Amino acid sequence: MRLPRRPPATAGHRPRPATAFDAFRQEYNDERPHSHHGGTPPGAHYTPSPRPYPSKLPPLEYPAHFLVKRVTDAGTIRFQSRLLFLAKALDNYHIGMEAVDDGIWSDYFGSVLLARFDERDHIVRG
Repeated sequence: MRLPRRPPATAGHRPRPATAFDAFRQEYNDERPHSHHGGTPPGAHYTPSPRPYPSKLPPLEYPAHFLVKRVTDAGTIRFQSRLLFLAKALDNYHIGMEAVDDGIWSDYFGSVLLARFDERDHIVRG
């Protein structure tokens, strides 16, 4: 298979880096036969999931005794005047913090335990 060559970038034109890959993926999935699939391309066997895939999750609910914090665009939360990094993937979501021992907090995203946080050394472990 020959992939198309990208034209050189100019000041006014910057080609999409994925153009060659898009062409390969289309040929691989929709045109090229595969022996594993009885000589048919994989795309012939694909069916989309019936489950909806929301672009944003609905608001998460936490028990009343949790401390709820919004994760910033940078993936951080503020706790006791300190900035703690959790994960960039959580930006603009809310996490719940549950005090589990003297100075020890469990950080949850919904029902998922993400990490433990020790307020004495301000280290997130998980």
